[in-house]
Amino acid sequence: MAGQRAIIAKVKELIESSSSIVVLFGVGTVIESGGINLWSPNECYRIEDKYHQSPDEMMSVGFYSARRDKFFKFYKEEILSPKLTPAPLYSEIKRLQDEGKLRKVITQNYMGLHNMVGIQDVVELHGNINHNFCPHCGKEFSLEYVMNAKSVPLCDVCGTSVRPGICLFGENISNDKMTEAVNACEGADLILVLGSNMYDNMVKFCTGTYHGNRLVLITKEEHYTDKCADYVIHGHVSDILPQIIS
Repeated sequence: MAGQRAIIAKVKELIESSSSIVVLFGVGTVIESGGINLWSPNECYRIEDKYHQSPDEMMSVGFYSARRDKFFKFYKEEILSPKLTPAPLYSEIKRLQDEGKLRKVITQNYMGLHNMVGIQDVVELHGNINHNFCPHCGKEFSLEYVMNAKSVPLCDVCGTSVRPGICLFGENISNDKMTEAVNACEGADLILVLGSNMYDNMVKFCTGTYHGNRLVLITKEEHYTDKCADYVIHGHVSDILPQIIS
């Protein structure tokens, strides 16, 4: 415990002296906001028992194309129905933005929690549930429009199935987003990895070109890759951030 207090004090000093911070949001930040990791073992079992298919299958571009009725049933019940409230950690990152210290936020979460507190300059690697569009005529639709559809939401102009603006399994993240994320990390003077681990694909990819010594990992669970970060603090992100952001 004494060791962790010393690390917290050191990280606080580093943040105070930084002016170009990049924040990476992991799935733990969604869980702290009341969300569920559908890809955890228990949830995978529940999903397969309920829908007779895995989350990976139903959130794939192939499943969306071939089984849109079942895709939207799963999507609306499991992805859109839970009402999330941004955990306090999001307000702390907004403080960094307001103080002019925040360079960029990078997230693979598509729930839009950062939007709710006004965080800007966000690279949404996997898109955002609030962005829905017609792939034929390009008309955009609200989240409510998708939720209120009896089955498959259809474009009210041309009748085409509305497409959620998120990256499905089997699709590639756009090169522009990947380049923006890597460039932001490369030019950062401090990186905060929140609610993830250093083995996560997003974290490995984004931090691969960072050559500084201010890579800070804040997460609840210990992981064997913790050693890849310069500073590691274990605990709830919402409990730790107020101690290091003054």
